[in-house]
Amino acid sequence: MTATQERAATTDRAEITFQDCLKTGPDTIGGRYLRLFWQPVHLSADLPAGRAGPIRIMSEDFTLYRGESGDAHVVAFRCAHRGTQLSTGWVEGDALRCFYHGWKYDASGQCIEQPAEPEPFCNRIKIRAYPTTEYLGLIFAYFGEGDAPEFERTPEFEKPEYVTVKSCKIWPSNFYTNIDNGLDMTHVPRLHPQLGDTKFLHVLSARETEYGARVDGWTPPFHFCMPNIQEFGARPRSGGTSRWMYGRGWRVPIDDCSHLRFDLQIAPVTGEEAQRYRERMAAPPPEGAAHLLEAAERVLAGEMWAGDLDPKFYGDVVNAQDYIAMVGIGNIANNPFDEHLGRADVGVSLLRSIWMRELRALAEGRPLKEWHRRDDLWSGGPNSPA
Repeated sequence: MTATQERAATTDRAEITFQDCLKTGPDTIGGRYLRLFWQPVHLSADLPAGRAGPIRIMSEDFTLYRGESGDAHVVAFRCAHRGTQLSTGWVEGDALRCFYHGWKYDASGQCIEQPAEPEPFCNRIKIRAYPTTEYLGLIFAYFGEGDAPEFERTPEFEKPEYVTVKSCKIWPSNFYTNIDNGLDMTHVPRLHPQLGDTKFLHVLSARETEYGARVDGWTPPFHFCMPNIQEFGARPRSGGTSRWMYGRGWRVPIDDCSHLRFDLQIAPVTGEEAQRYRERMAAPPPEGAAHLLEAAERVLAGEMWAGDLDPKFYGDVVNAQDYIAMVGIGNIANNPFDEHLGRADVGVSLLRSIWMRELRALAEGRPLKEWHRRDDLWSGGPNSPA
């Protein structure tokens, strides 16, 4: 290739940086990429039939409602008539009636009633509706253009005989900060000393896979499923199950400075042990346990020390420690700072390069890699749920 050709090729390449991974609004390349995948938007149990509510995903507002049939639906945020918020209206059957003037929309977004119009023109009015499905206790929606891709199942978590725990929390940090944290295995013995065992620090490695990335050096390994899903194994908890737990977590942007943290954990136990564990999960939290994220905010404000967080609340303390570290990084989407990554950041560096490669391909109109999660991802792990 001549120097002229080389300069032309460089000019034709999309200029993609890590900052493009952090911004996910509808007009960003990162937002276009995330919208190509199904995203969880709500816990199923928190949306009763006949109710509607507003949701904000990737800097856009939408209306989520559950019809009287039990089906969940996602449609546009505003009524096409005068623009009021549709979630303030009424669910009628599987349709939604606007609170302001009573225009009514079916689940496809088609207007079907205009009560005050002597000559209704419903056929000309349609708001956008989004493919929606429910799986493993979560409501998922597809916000991309064109037909939604096939919804990918995870058979290892489809085990009704085992104990499952579902949660959703709002964290005031960019979603990618949470993604980086999952690939950053070296933080575990430092940030979470109660977990012990630091010998993995000397054998850490990462590689791209058919589903995303895998970080080795911890037992079991950490798996990342593109574009924003973490999977991990957790050691037995004090006072909980005697078996390992396996987790699958989605990090979904609300906007560029906050995200929804959906977590699904499965404990492969049955019988009496499962019953004891369910009873422990249903019991009121010990005094102070329910306020650890509030305590984490106090740590960030300098009002208390992180070492004062009581490690007897095992799981919540881990979350509080992560919260302090990640929220403490700040709003990286709008206020970037100089990082100095090292060899130990091999997982972080790998995933960032994968993300930027895919964004560059999308920007240039080239084919994207098709990601496929293996059904036996946890096969061979300690008391695997597979």
